[in-house]
Amino acid sequence: MPETLLLAEAFWLMEGYFVRTLGMHRVYNSAFMNMLMKENNAEYRELITNTLEFEPEILKRYVNFMSNPDEETAIDQFGTDDKYFGVLILMCTLPGLPMLAHGQIEGFKEKYGMEYQRAYYNEIPNHWLVEKHEKEVFPILAKRYLFADVDNFWLYDFVNKNKKLNENVFAYTNSARGETALVIYNNKFEAANGFINFSRQKLSGSGDNKYLSNIKISDNLRIQNSDFHFYILKIPQIIWNIYLMVLISIKKVYSLI
Repeated sequence: MPETLLLAEAFWLMEGYFVRTLGMHRVYNSAFMNMLMKENNAEYRELITNTLEFEPEILKRYVNFMSNPDEETAIDQFGTDDKYFGVLILMCTLPGLPMLAHGQIEGFKEKYGMEYQRAYYNEIPNHWLVEKHEKEVFPILAKRYLFADVDNFWLYDFVNKNKKLNENVFAYTNSARGETALVIYNNKFEAANGFINFSRQKLSGSGDNKYLSNIKISDNLRIQNSDFHFYILKIPQIIWNIYLMVLISIKKVYSLI
C-alpha cells in the first residue's frame, strides 16, 4: 500500500527510531515542547546537531508542537508573552511540521482530553492574542515552503566575545525559491551578546558520496566583504526586550560602487 501515510506518537526521545527504523512518515517530536519549555537548550541543539550529522532528512519528518490533548495547554506551559511567541516562531520556522493545539491561538486554558465530548469551561477568545497571531505568526506560516525542508537548512553557533558558545541562542538559516531566512532566538531570560560565523556540520551528498560539511553565514547570505557594498536590514516588530528574535527575508542587495 504505497500511498499509505504512517503517523506515529513517540515520546522519550524515541522519535528518530520511529522514523529511521520503523519507517514512519511523520512522528510527534515531544522533545521540542519539553526541552524548550524547561530551557534545556543545549540538549535540544545537540539533538538537532546529531540529526544533521547522521541523517538530516529525519528533521523534516518531525511534528513539532507546544501542546497536545495529553499535555498541559500551551498557555499554561509557555504563557502568552515573549517566551510563548519565541518558541512558536521556532516551531513555525524549523524543518518539519508545526502543529497548533486546539484553542492555542485563542488562549484557551482548558486541557482537552481525548475522551471529551465538549468543552467544560466557558472561555472567551483572547482577542489581543488572536490579533498578534494574525499579524506576526500567520504571515510566517504562509511561507512554510521556505522552512519545511532541510536541503538548505543550517544551524549556527552563537559565540560571545570570549569565544564561548552560548547554547541558549538558536540561530539558523533556510532558503527556497530565491528567498533566504535567518532566525535568531534566545530561549533564556538573560541578555545575550555575540556573533555568528560558521554553521554546525551537516551530512550532504547521496549514496556512497556522502560527506560532512559546514558553511559560513556570510557565504550563505551572499554578503560581500567590501567597502563598496551596503546592505539594508529591515527588522520586523517582533523584537522584544527579553530576547532577540529576527526573521529576515533577504530579497535585494543594494550595491554602491
